[in-house]
Amino acid sequence: MKNILRKIICISAITVAAGCSELMETSPSNEVDKGLILSDVDAVKVAMNGVYSTMYNRIDFVTANAHQCFGNMAVTLAADLMGEDMIQTAEGAGWFWKDYNYDTRVRYTSLIQRCYFTWKYFYEIISNVNYILSVESTVTGDEDQIKYVMAQAYAARAFAYFMLIQSFQQTYKGHETLPGVPVYTEPTTSTSEGKGRGTVEDVYVQINNDLEDALSRFSSCGIEQENITNLDYYATCLLKARVALVQNEWETAAQAAEEAMKKPGCSLLSREEATVTKGTFDNSTKEWTTGKTPFNSVASSSVMWGAEILSEQSSVFASFFSQMDACTDVYYAAEAPKCISNWLYSQIPDTDIRKGWWNGDIGIPAEDWSYGANIDYNQHKFQWKDQNAHTGDYIFMRLEEAYLIRAEALCRMGPQYESEARKMLMEIGSRRDTGYEERIKDLTGSEQTFGSVGEVKTLLDEILLQRRIELWGETGRIFDILRLAKGWTRYWEVNGMKTNHNNYLSKYAEYLNFPADYLECILMIPQTEIDNNPCISDSDQNPYIQQ
Repeated sequence: MKNILRKIICISAITVAAGCSELMETSPSNEVDKGLILSDVDAVKVAMNGVYSTMYNRIDFVTANAHQCFGNMAVTLAADLMGEDMIQTAEGAGWFWKDYNYDTRVRYTSLIQRCYFTWKYFYEIISNVNYILSVESTVTGDEDQIKYVMAQAYAARAFAYFMLIQSFQQTYKGHETLPGVPVYTEPTTSTSEGKGRGTVEDVYVQINNDLEDALSRFSSCGIEQENITNLDYYATCLLKARVALVQNEWETAAQAAEEAMKKPGCSLLSREEATVTKGTFDNSTKEWTTGKTPFNSVASSSVMWGAEILSEQSSVFASFFSQMDACTDVYYAAEAPKCISNWLYSQIPDTDIRKGWWNGDIGIPAEDWSYGANIDYNQHKFQWKDQNAHTGDYIFMRLEEAYLIRAEALCRMGPQYESEARKMLMEIGSRRDTGYEERIKDLTGSEQTFGSVGEVKTLLDEILLQRRIELWGETGRIFDILRLAKGWTRYWEVNGMKTNHNNYLSKYAEYLNFPADYLECILMIPQTEIDNNPCISDSDQNPYIQQ
Protein backbone atom coordinates (compact mmCIF):
# COMPACT_ATOMS: atom_id res chain seq x y z
CA MET A 1 0.00 0.00 0.00
CA LYS A 2 2.99 2.34 0.33
CA ASN A 3 2.81 3.32 -3.30
CA ILE A 4 -0.74 4.56 -2.70
CA LEU A 5 -0.37 6.06 0.75
CA ARG A 6 2.62 8.23 0.03
CA LYS A 7 0.66 10.37 -2.40
CA ILE A 8 0.24 13.98 -1.43
CA ILE A 9 -2.58 16.37 -1.81
CA CYS A 10 -1.55 18.45 -4.82
CA ILE A 11 -1.54 15.77 -7.47
CA SER A 12 -2.05 18.17 -10.33
CA ALA A 13 -0.24 21.30 -11.37
CA ILE A 14 -1.76 23.75 -8.92
CA THR A 15 0.24 26.93 -8.58
CA VAL A 16 -2.35 29.30 -7.18
CA ALA A 17 -1.54 28.89 -3.51
CA ALA A 18 2.02 29.27 -2.27
CA GLY A 19 1.39 26.74 0.48
CA CYS A 20 0.24 24.20 -2.05
CA SER A 21 3.30 24.78 -4.21
CA GLU A 22 5.45 24.23 -1.15
CA LEU A 23 3.78 20.90 -0.57
CA MET A 24 4.36 19.85 -4.16
CA GLU A 25 8.08 20.44 -3.74
CA THR A 26 8.25 18.35 -0.60
CA SER A 27 9.38 14.76 -0.95
CA PRO A 28 6.38 12.47 -0.46
CA SER A 29 8.41 10.37 1.97
CA ASN A 30 8.80 13.30 4.35
CA GLU A 31 6.35 14.01 7.14
CA VAL A 32 4.60 17.26 6.26
CA ASP A 33 2.23 19.11 8.55
CA LYS A 34 -0.74 19.35 6.23
CA GLY A 35 -2.59 21.35 8.87
CA LEU A 36 -0.17 24.23 8.41
CA ILE A 37 -0.45 24.14 4.64
CA LEU A 38 -4.24 23.84 4.63
CA SER A 39 -4.72 26.48 7.28
CA ASP A 40 -7.39 28.58 5.55
CA VAL A 41 -10.43 27.77 3.45
CA ASP A 42 -9.01 29.31 0.27
CA ALA A 43 -6.05 26.90 0.35
CA VAL A 44 -8.42 24.01 1.00
CA LYS A 45 -10.56 24.98 -1.99
CA VAL A 46 -7.46 25.08 -4.19
CA ALA A 47 -6.55 21.61 -2.95
CA MET A 48 -10.06 20.36 -3.70
CA ASN A 49 -9.79 21.79 -7.20
CA GLY A 50 -6.63 19.71 -7.54
CA VAL A 51 -8.66 16.62 -6.72
CA TYR A 52 -11.19 17.53 -9.40
CA SER A 53 -8.45 18.08 -11.98
CA THR A 54 -7.38 14.46 -11.67
CA MET A 55 -10.91 13.44 -12.66
CA TYR A 56 -10.44 14.66 -16.22
CA ASN A 57 -6.70 14.96 -16.83
CA ARG A 58 -4.31 12.40 -18.24
CA ILE A 59 -2.85 10.28 -15.44
CA ASP A 60 0.92 10.06 -15.76
CA PHE A 61 1.63 7.34 -13.19
CA VAL A 62 0.92 4.83 -15.96
CA THR A 63 3.21 6.53 -18.48
CA ALA A 64 3.28 3.62 -20.94
CA ASN A 65 -0.51 3.52 -21.11
CA ALA A 66 -1.52 7.05 -20.23
CA HIS A 67 -3.58 7.53 -23.38
CA GLN A 68 -6.26 5.25 -21.93
CA CYS A 69 -6.01 6.71 -18.43
CA PHE A 70 -7.82 10.05 -18.30
CA GLY A 71 -9.81 9.99 -15.10
CA ASN A 72 -13.49 9.22 -14.62
CA MET A 73 -14.32 8.90 -18.31
CA ALA A 74 -11.61 6.28 -18.84
CA VAL A 75 -13.05 4.10 -16.06
CA THR A 76 -16.58 4.48 -17.41
CA LEU A 77 -15.54 3.76 -21.00
CA ALA A 78 -13.73 0.58 -19.93
CA ALA A 79 -16.84 -0.50 -18.00
CA ASP A 80 -19.03 0.13 -21.04
CA LEU A 81 -16.77 -1.89 -23.30
CA MET A 82 -16.92 -4.81 -20.89
CA GLY A 83 -20.65 -5.12 -21.53
CA GLU A 84 -22.72 -5.92 -24.61
CA ASP A 85 -24.11 -2.55 -25.75
CA MET A 86 -20.83 -1.01 -26.94
CA ILE A 87 -18.56 -2.54 -29.53
CA GLN A 88 -14.96 -1.69 -30.36
CA THR A 89 -14.57 -2.76 -33.96
CA ALA A 90 -10.79 -3.16 -34.08
CA GLU A 91 -7.65 -3.02 -31.99
CA GLY A 92 -6.42 0.18 -33.62
CA ALA A 93 -3.73 1.74 -31.46
CA GLY A 94 -4.55 -0.79 -28.76
CA TRP A 95 -6.29 1.47 -26.25
CA PHE A 96 -9.26 -0.15 -24.49
CA TRP A 97 -8.95 -3.25 -26.70
CA LYS A 98 -7.94 -5.36 -23.72
CA ASP A 99 -10.93 -4.07 -21.75
CA TYR A 100 -13.26 -5.05 -24.57
CA ASN A 101 -11.67 -8.50 -24.89
CA TYR A 102 -11.27 -9.18 -21.15
CA ASP A 103 -7.49 -9.36 -21.48
CA THR A 104 -6.78 -6.73 -18.84
CA ARG A 105 -7.75 -8.74 -15.77
CA VAL A 106 -4.93 -11.23 -16.24
CA ARG A 107 -2.44 -8.35 -16.23
CA TYR A 108 -2.84 -7.52 -12.55
CA THR A 109 0.93 -7.63 -12.03
CA SER A 110 1.45 -4.80 -14.53
CA LEU A 111 1.95 -1.19 -13.46
CA ILE A 112 0.47 0.14 -16.69
CA GLN A 113 -2.78 -1.80 -17.08
CA ARG A 114 -6.40 -1.33 -15.96
CA CYS A 115 -6.25 -3.11 -12.59
CA TYR A 116 -3.40 -0.92 -11.38
CA PHE A 117 -4.73 2.31 -12.87
CA THR A 118 -8.25 1.99 -11.46
CA TRP A 119 -7.02 1.02 -7.99
CA LYS A 120 -4.34 3.69 -7.74
CA TYR A 121 -6.46 6.41 -9.32
CA PHE A 122 -9.33 6.19 -6.86
CA TYR A 123 -7.08 5.68 -3.85
CA GLU A 124 -5.22 8.85 -4.81
CA ILE A 125 -8.54 10.71 -4.67
CA ILE A 126 -9.30 9.14 -1.30
CA SER A 127 -5.84 9.91 0.09
CA ASN A 128 -6.09 13.54 -0.93
CA VAL A 129 -9.62 14.20 0.34
CA ASN A 130 -8.68 12.54 3.62
CA TYR A 131 -6.08 15.29 4.13
CA ILE A 132 -8.69 17.90 3.32
CA LEU A 133 -11.19 16.39 5.77
CA SER A 134 -8.55 16.16 8.49
CA VAL A 135 -8.43 19.95 8.83
CA GLU A 136 -12.18 20.48 9.02
CA SER A 137 -12.06 21.50 12.68
CA THR A 138 -8.94 23.68 12.39
CA VAL A 139 -9.19 25.49 9.08
CA THR A 140 -9.99 29.20 9.26
CA GLY A 141 -12.34 31.22 7.10
CA ASP A 142 -16.01 31.64 6.37
CA GLU A 143 -17.93 28.87 8.13
CA ASP A 144 -20.30 28.24 5.24
CA GLN A 145 -17.42 28.04 2.75
CA ILE A 146 -15.71 25.50 5.00
CA LYS A 147 -18.87 23.39 5.07
CA TYR A 148 -19.17 23.71 1.31
CA VAL A 149 -15.69 22.42 0.52
CA MET A 150 -15.81 19.69 3.17
CA ALA A 151 -19.12 18.50 1.76
CA GLN A 152 -17.44 18.15 -1.61
CA ALA A 153 -14.61 16.14 -0.06
CA TYR A 154 -17.04 13.73 1.61
CA ALA A 155 -18.95 13.32 -1.65
CA ALA A 156 -15.76 12.75 -3.64
CA ARG A 157 -14.66 10.06 -1.19
CA ALA A 158 -18.04 8.35 -1.46
CA PHE A 159 -17.77 8.46 -5.25
CA ALA A 160 -14.26 6.96 -5.19
CA TYR A 161 -15.20 4.10 -2.87
CA PHE A 162 -18.36 3.40 -4.90
CA MET A 163 -16.35 3.11 -8.11
CA LEU A 164 -13.73 0.95 -6.41
CA ILE A 165 -16.14 -1.55 -4.90
CA GLN A 166 -18.04 -1.90 -8.17
CA SER A 167 -14.80 -2.45 -10.07
CA PHE A 168 -13.12 -4.92 -7.73
CA GLN A 169 -16.00 -7.04 -6.42
CA GLN A 170 -19.35 -8.44 -7.41
CA THR A 171 -22.40 -6.28 -6.91
CA TYR A 172 -23.73 -5.55 -3.42
CA LYS A 173 -26.89 -7.65 -3.28
CA GLY A 174 -26.10 -11.24 -2.40
CA HIS A 175 -22.40 -10.52 -1.97
CA GLU A 176 -22.44 -8.40 1.18
CA THR A 177 -19.96 -10.63 3.05
CA LEU A 178 -17.45 -11.03 0.21
CA PRO A 179 -14.10 -9.19 0.50
CA GLY A 180 -14.42 -5.48 -0.20
CA VAL A 181 -11.67 -2.91 -0.64
CA PRO A 182 -9.58 -1.32 2.15
CA VAL A 183 -11.31 1.65 3.78
CA TYR A 184 -9.21 4.64 4.87
CA THR A 185 -10.73 7.71 6.48
CA GLU A 186 -7.65 9.26 8.07
CA PRO A 187 -4.63 10.97 6.47
CA THR A 188 -1.93 8.53 5.42
CA THR A 189 1.79 8.76 4.76
CA SER A 190 4.48 6.49 3.38
CA THR A 191 4.83 4.92 6.84
CA SER A 192 1.13 4.27 7.38
CA GLU A 193 0.11 0.65 7.72
CA GLY A 194 -2.21 -0.76 5.13
CA LYS A 195 -5.62 -2.20 5.90
CA GLY A 196 -7.34 -5.42 4.92
CA ARG A 197 -10.19 -5.78 2.46
CA GLY A 198 -12.99 -6.01 5.01
CA THR A 199 -16.35 -6.79 3.42
CA VAL A 200 -18.55 -5.35 0.70
CA GLU A 201 -20.95 -4.30 3.45
CA ASP A 202 -18.17 -2.36 5.22
CA VAL A 203 -17.49 -0.35 2.09
CA TYR A 204 -21.14 0.51 1.50
CA VAL A 205 -21.52 1.59 5.13
CA GLN A 206 -18.66 4.03 4.60
CA ILE A 207 -20.08 5.24 1.28
CA ASN A 208 -23.47 5.96 2.82
CA ASN A 209 -21.95 7.64 5.88
CA ASP A 210 -19.94 9.91 3.60
CA LEU A 211 -23.00 10.73 1.53
CA GLU A 212 -24.97 11.73 4.62
CA ASP A 213 -22.05 13.83 5.91
CA ALA A 214 -21.82 15.55 2.54
CA LEU A 215 -25.55 16.21 2.23
CA SER A 216 -25.88 17.61 5.73
CA ARG A 217 -23.08 20.11 5.08
CA PHE A 218 -24.41 21.08 1.67
CA SER A 219 -27.85 21.66 3.22
CA SER A 220 -26.59 23.84 6.04
CA CYS A 221 -24.05 25.94 4.12
CA GLY A 222 -26.61 27.41 1.72
CA ILE A 223 -24.06 27.71 -1.12
CA GLU A 224 -25.05 26.70 -4.62
CA GLN A 225 -22.67 24.98 -7.02
CA GLU A 226 -19.89 27.49 -7.72
CA ASN A 227 -18.58 25.61 -10.73
CA ILE A 228 -19.98 22.71 -12.74
CA THR A 229 -16.80 20.77 -11.86
CA ASN A 230 -17.81 20.84 -8.18
CA LEU A 231 -19.93 18.16 -6.62
CA ASP A 232 -22.94 19.87 -5.05
CA TYR A 233 -26.05 18.91 -3.09
CA TYR A 234 -27.98 17.71 -6.15
CA ALA A 235 -25.14 15.74 -7.73
CA THR A 236 -24.58 14.09 -4.37
CA CYS A 237 -28.28 13.20 -4.23
CA LEU A 238 -27.92 11.54 -7.62
CA LEU A 239 -24.85 9.68 -6.36
CA LYS A 240 -26.89 8.55 -3.37
CA ALA A 241 -29.60 7.34 -5.75
CA ARG A 242 -27.00 5.38 -7.75
CA VAL A 243 -25.74 3.69 -4.59
CA ALA A 244 -29.25 2.89 -3.33
CA LEU A 245 -30.14 1.38 -6.70
CA VAL A 246 -27.22 -1.04 -6.41
CA GLN A 247 -28.26 -1.90 -2.85
CA ASN A 248 -31.87 -2.47 -3.96
CA GLU A 249 -33.00 0.21 -1.52
CA TRP A 250 -35.80 1.31 -3.80
CA GLU A 251 -37.47 3.91 -1.61
CA THR A 252 -34.15 5.59 -0.84
CA ALA A 253 -33.23 5.58 -4.53
CA ALA A 254 -36.58 7.09 -5.51
CA GLN A 255 -36.39 9.83 -2.87
CA ALA A 256 -32.76 10.72 -3.61
CA ALA A 257 -33.43 10.86 -7.35
CA GLU A 258 -36.46 13.09 -6.77
CA GLU A 259 -34.31 15.43 -4.71
CA ALA A 260 -31.66 15.50 -7.46
CA MET A 261 -34.36 16.47 -9.95
CA LYS A 262 -34.90 19.73 -8.06
CA LYS A 263 -31.57 21.23 -9.16
CA PRO A 264 -32.23 24.91 -10.03
CA GLY A 265 -31.65 25.83 -13.65
CA CYS A 266 -31.32 22.23 -14.75
CA SER A 267 -33.78 20.76 -17.26
CA LEU A 268 -34.14 17.68 -19.41
CA LEU A 269 -32.82 17.99 -22.93
CA SER A 270 -35.62 18.89 -25.32
CA ARG A 271 -36.07 16.96 -28.55
CA GLU A 272 -34.29 19.74 -30.42
CA GLU A 273 -31.45 19.94 -27.90
CA ALA A 274 -30.95 16.17 -27.96
CA THR A 275 -30.74 16.05 -31.75
CA VAL A 276 -27.26 15.11 -32.98
CA THR A 277 -25.83 16.31 -36.28
CA LYS A 278 -23.34 13.75 -37.50
CA GLY A 279 -19.85 14.73 -38.50
CA THR A 280 -18.61 13.45 -41.83
CA PHE A 281 -15.45 11.71 -42.95
CA ASP A 282 -14.25 11.20 -46.52
CA ASN A 283 -12.37 7.94 -46.84
CA SER A 284 -10.55 9.02 -49.99
CA THR A 285 -9.38 12.48 -48.91
CA LYS A 286 -9.33 11.90 -45.13
CA GLU A 287 -11.18 15.20 -44.75
CA TRP A 288 -13.72 15.62 -41.97
CA THR A 289 -16.41 18.00 -40.82
CA THR A 290 -17.51 18.74 -37.28
CA GLY A 291 -20.94 17.63 -36.17
CA LYS A 292 -23.08 18.90 -33.33
CA THR A 293 -24.04 17.16 -30.10
CA PRO A 294 -25.12 18.20 -26.61
CA PHE A 295 -22.86 15.55 -25.08
CA ASN A 296 -19.63 17.52 -25.36
CA SER A 297 -20.59 20.61 -23.39
CA VAL A 298 -21.27 21.22 -19.70
CA ALA A 299 -23.47 24.12 -20.87
CA SER A 300 -26.08 21.57 -21.99
CA SER A 301 -29.25 22.11 -19.99
CA SER A 302 -29.34 18.73 -18.23
CA VAL A 303 -25.73 18.57 -17.01
CA MET A 304 -25.49 18.26 -13.23
CA TRP A 305 -21.78 17.55 -12.82
CA GLY A 306 -18.96 17.61 -15.33
CA ALA A 307 -15.68 19.17 -16.34
CA GLU A 308 -15.22 22.05 -18.73
CA ILE A 309 -12.10 21.32 -20.74
CA LEU A 310 -10.27 24.51 -21.68
CA SER A 311 -7.87 24.63 -24.62
CA GLU A 312 -4.83 24.73 -22.34
CA GLN A 313 -6.11 21.59 -20.58
CA SER A 314 -6.90 19.64 -23.73
CA SER A 315 -5.08 16.55 -24.88
CA VAL A 316 -5.02 15.45 -28.49
CA PHE A 317 -4.73 11.78 -27.63
CA ALA A 318 -5.25 11.09 -23.91
CA SER A 319 -8.91 11.99 -23.89
CA PHE A 320 -12.39 10.53 -24.11
CA PHE A 321 -13.12 12.16 -27.45
CA SER A 322 -9.95 10.88 -29.09
CA GLN A 323 -11.32 7.41 -28.36
CA MET A 324 -14.88 8.16 -29.47
CA ASP A 325 -15.04 10.63 -32.38
CA ALA A 326 -14.15 8.81 -35.60
CA CYS A 327 -14.90 11.89 -37.74
CA THR A 328 -11.48 13.29 -37.04
CA ASP A 329 -7.83 13.34 -37.98
CA VAL A 330 -6.99 11.78 -34.58
CA TYR A 331 -6.53 8.17 -35.53
CA TYR A 332 -7.50 6.46 -32.26
CA ALA A 333 -11.25 6.43 -32.83
CA ALA A 334 -10.90 6.47 -36.61
CA GLU A 335 -8.94 3.21 -36.53
CA ALA A 336 -11.11 1.62 -33.82
CA PRO A 337 -14.63 3.09 -33.93
CA LYS A 338 -17.00 2.54 -31.02
CA CYS A 339 -20.37 1.24 -32.15
CA ILE A 340 -23.73 0.45 -30.65
CA SER A 341 -24.92 -3.15 -30.70
CA ASN A 342 -27.19 -3.77 -33.66
CA TRP A 343 -29.82 -5.28 -31.36
CA LEU A 344 -30.01 -2.21 -29.13
CA TYR A 345 -30.08 0.07 -32.16
CA SER A 346 -32.96 -1.93 -33.61
CA GLN A 347 -35.02 -1.17 -30.50
CA ILE A 348 -35.01 2.55 -31.31
CA PRO A 349 -38.00 3.47 -33.53
CA ASP A 350 -37.60 5.81 -36.47
CA THR A 351 -39.69 8.41 -34.65
CA ASP A 352 -37.03 8.63 -31.91
CA ILE A 353 -34.39 11.32 -32.49
CA ARG A 354 -31.83 9.12 -30.70
CA LYS A 355 -31.75 6.99 -33.86
CA GLY A 356 -29.47 9.74 -35.14
CA TRP A 357 -26.92 9.30 -32.36
CA TRP A 358 -25.47 6.39 -34.33
CA ASN A 359 -25.17 5.11 -37.88
CA GLY A 360 -27.55 2.35 -38.75
CA ASP A 361 -26.85 -0.45 -41.18
CA ILE A 362 -25.33 1.71 -43.92
CA GLY A 363 -24.17 -1.25 -45.97
CA ILE A 364 -20.51 -1.27 -45.00
CA PRO A 365 -19.95 -4.26 -42.71
CA ALA A 366 -17.07 -4.39 -40.26
CA GLU A 367 -14.88 -6.56 -42.45
CA ASP A 368 -15.01 -3.94 -45.22
CA TRP A 369 -14.72 -0.74 -43.25
CA SER A 370 -11.85 1.68 -43.75
CA TYR A 371 -10.32 4.49 -41.70
CA GLY A 372 -12.93 6.84 -40.26
CA ALA A 373 -16.55 6.92 -39.23
CA ASN A 374 -18.20 5.33 -42.26
CA ILE A 375 -19.06 2.03 -40.67
CA ASP A 376 -22.28 0.36 -39.63
CA TYR A 377 -23.58 1.43 -36.20
CA ASN A 378 -20.72 3.86 -35.51
CA GLN A 379 -21.48 6.35 -32.76
CA HIS A 380 -21.88 10.12 -33.19
CA LYS A 381 -23.22 10.85 -29.72
CA PHE A 382 -19.78 11.88 -28.46
CA GLN A 383 -17.95 14.24 -30.80
CA TRP A 384 -15.27 16.86 -30.24
CA LYS A 385 -16.68 20.28 -29.46
CA ASP A 386 -13.74 21.80 -31.35
CA GLN A 387 -11.70 19.31 -33.36
CA ASN A 388 -8.98 21.81 -34.19
CA ALA A 389 -8.44 22.71 -30.53
CA HIS A 390 -9.16 19.12 -29.45
CA THR A 391 -11.59 20.25 -26.79
CA GLY A 392 -14.77 18.70 -25.52
CA ASP A 393 -16.25 18.79 -22.03
CA TYR A 394 -16.71 15.71 -19.86
CA ILE A 395 -20.19 15.06 -18.54
CA PHE A 396 -20.26 12.97 -15.35
CA MET A 397 -23.96 13.27 -14.49
CA ARG A 398 -27.09 14.28 -16.36
CA LEU A 399 -30.57 14.97 -15.05
CA GLU A 400 -31.99 12.24 -17.31
CA GLU A 401 -30.32 9.62 -15.11
CA ALA A 402 -32.24 10.87 -12.06
CA TYR A 403 -35.55 10.39 -13.89
CA LEU A 404 -34.58 6.89 -15.01
CA ILE A 405 -33.46 5.87 -11.52
CA ARG A 406 -36.66 7.20 -9.98
CA ALA A 407 -38.72 5.40 -12.64
CA GLU A 408 -36.97 2.09 -11.95
CA ALA A 409 -37.14 2.42 -8.17
CA LEU A 410 -40.84 3.34 -8.20
CA CYS A 411 -41.66 0.48 -10.54
CA ARG A 412 -39.95 -1.97 -8.21
CA MET A 413 -41.82 -0.60 -5.19
CA GLY A 414 -45.12 -2.09 -6.33
CA PRO A 415 -48.16 -1.64 -8.59
CA GLN A 416 -49.37 1.39 -6.67
CA TYR A 417 -46.33 3.32 -7.90
CA GLU A 418 -46.48 2.30 -11.56
CA SER A 419 -48.38 5.38 -12.65
CA GLU A 420 -45.69 7.66 -11.23
CA ALA A 421 -42.95 5.44 -12.69
CA ARG A 422 -44.54 5.70 -16.13
CA LYS A 423 -44.76 9.47 -15.71
CA MET A 424 -41.02 9.65 -15.03
CA LEU A 425 -40.32 7.58 -18.12
CA MET A 426 -42.65 9.72 -20.21
CA GLU A 427 -40.77 12.87 -19.23
CA ILE A 428 -37.77 11.57 -21.14
CA GLY A 429 -39.48 9.48 -23.81
CA SER A 430 -41.79 12.27 -24.93
CA ARG A 431 -38.76 14.47 -25.50
CA ARG A 432 -37.13 11.86 -27.73
CA ASP A 433 -39.92 9.98 -29.51
CA THR A 434 -43.12 11.46 -30.94
CA GLY A 435 -44.93 8.13 -30.61
CA TYR A 436 -43.70 7.18 -27.16
CA GLU A 437 -46.85 7.65 -25.10
CA GLU A 438 -48.87 5.31 -27.29
CA ARG A 439 -46.21 2.63 -27.05
CA ILE A 440 -45.97 2.45 -23.27
CA LYS A 441 -49.47 3.33 -22.11
CA ASP A 442 -50.46 -0.27 -21.41
CA LEU A 443 -47.18 -1.55 -19.98
CA THR A 444 -47.30 -2.79 -16.39
CA GLY A 445 -45.25 -5.08 -14.18
CA SER A 446 -42.03 -4.97 -12.19
CA GLU A 447 -40.40 -8.14 -13.50
CA GLN A 448 -37.26 -7.99 -15.62
CA THR A 449 -37.86 -10.65 -18.28
CA PHE A 450 -34.56 -10.53 -20.20
CA GLY A 451 -30.94 -9.57 -19.81
CA SER A 452 -29.22 -8.53 -23.04
CA VAL A 453 -31.77 -9.24 -25.78
CA GLY A 454 -35.45 -10.03 -25.71
CA GLU A 455 -38.93 -8.63 -26.02
CA VAL A 456 -40.23 -5.86 -23.78
CA LYS A 457 -43.07 -7.38 -21.80
CA THR A 458 -43.21 -5.27 -18.64
CA LEU A 459 -42.87 -1.67 -17.57
CA LEU A 460 -39.58 -2.52 -15.87
CA ASP A 461 -38.26 -4.03 -19.11
CA GLU A 462 -39.01 -0.75 -20.85
CA ILE A 463 -37.39 1.38 -18.14
CA LEU A 464 -34.20 -0.68 -18.26
CA LEU A 465 -34.17 -0.57 -22.05
CA GLN A 466 -34.55 3.20 -22.09
CA ARG A 467 -31.71 3.45 -19.58
CA ARG A 468 -29.46 1.50 -21.95
CA ILE A 469 -30.34 3.74 -24.89
CA GLU A 470 -30.32 7.14 -23.16
CA LEU A 471 -27.20 6.59 -21.04
CA TRP A 472 -25.17 4.65 -23.62
CA GLY A 473 -21.51 5.45 -23.03
CA GLU A 474 -22.14 7.40 -19.82
CA THR A 475 -22.46 5.17 -16.77
CA GLY A 476 -20.58 1.93 -17.43
CA ARG A 477 -22.91 -0.82 -18.64
CA ILE A 478 -21.08 -3.64 -16.84
CA PHE A 479 -22.10 -2.18 -13.47
CA ASP A 480 -25.77 -2.50 -14.44
CA ILE A 481 -25.21 -6.03 -15.75
CA LEU A 482 -23.79 -7.03 -12.38
CA ARG A 483 -26.45 -5.35 -10.24
CA LEU A 484 -29.35 -6.65 -12.32
CA ALA A 485 -28.03 -10.22 -11.98
CA LYS A 486 -29.90 -11.46 -15.04
CA GLY A 487 -26.94 -12.77 -16.98
CA TRP A 488 -25.92 -11.43 -20.36
CA THR A 489 -24.58 -12.26 -23.80
CA ARG A 490 -22.71 -10.77 -26.73
CA TYR A 491 -24.14 -13.30 -29.14
CA TRP A 492 -27.59 -13.15 -30.66
CA GLU A 493 -29.50 -14.05 -33.77
CA VAL A 494 -32.83 -12.23 -33.80
CA ASN A 495 -35.11 -12.10 -36.84
CA GLY A 496 -32.19 -12.85 -39.12
CA MET A 497 -29.99 -10.20 -37.47
CA LYS A 498 -26.74 -11.66 -36.18
CA THR A 499 -24.68 -9.98 -33.49
CA ASN A 500 -22.27 -7.30 -34.69
CA HIS A 501 -19.79 -8.05 -31.91
CA ASN A 502 -16.57 -9.18 -33.53
CA ASN A 503 -15.71 -10.97 -30.32
CA TYR A 504 -18.31 -12.60 -28.16
CA LEU A 505 -15.54 -14.03 -25.99
CA SER A 506 -14.65 -17.12 -27.97
CA LYS A 507 -11.95 -17.88 -25.43
CA TYR A 508 -14.87 -18.87 -23.18
CA ALA A 509 -16.74 -20.85 -25.79
CA GLU A 510 -18.84 -22.58 -23.17
CA TYR A 511 -20.36 -19.21 -22.30
CA LEU A 512 -22.56 -17.71 -24.96
CA ASN A 513 -24.78 -16.63 -22.11
CA PHE A 514 -22.66 -15.35 -19.27
CA PRO A 515 -23.64 -15.89 -15.64
CA ALA A 516 -24.54 -12.90 -13.51
CA ASP A 517 -21.43 -13.34 -11.36
CA TYR A 518 -19.03 -13.79 -14.27
CA LEU A 519 -15.53 -13.23 -12.87
CA GLU A 520 -14.25 -11.49 -15.98
CA CYS A 521 -16.49 -8.55 -15.07
CA ILE A 522 -14.46 -7.63 -11.99
CA LEU A 523 -10.81 -6.59 -11.75
CA MET A 524 -8.03 -8.30 -9.84
CA ILE A 525 -6.29 -6.60 -6.90
CA PRO A 526 -3.02 -5.17 -8.28
CA GLN A 527 0.00 -7.26 -7.34
CA THR A 528 1.79 -4.17 -6.07
CA GLU A 529 -0.90 -3.79 -3.41
CA ILE A 530 -0.42 -7.38 -2.27
CA ASP A 531 3.37 -6.93 -2.24
CA ASN A 532 3.31 -3.71 -0.20
CA ASN A 533 0.29 -4.09 2.08
CA PRO A 534 0.95 -6.58 4.91
CA CYS A 535 -2.79 -6.86 5.54
CA ILE A 536 -3.54 -8.19 2.05
CA SER A 537 -1.96 -11.44 0.88
CA ASP A 538 -2.26 -13.69 -2.15
CA SER A 539 -5.08 -15.50 -0.39
CA ASP A 540 -7.08 -12.26 -0.40
CA GLN A 541 -6.92 -11.99 -4.18
CA ASN A 542 -10.14 -12.19 -6.19
CA PRO A 543 -10.83 -15.67 -7.63
CA TYR A 544 -9.08 -16.14 -10.94
CA ILE A 545 -10.97 -19.04 -12.48
CA GLN A 546 -14.72 -19.16 -13.02
CA GLN A 547 -16.13 -22.16 -11.14
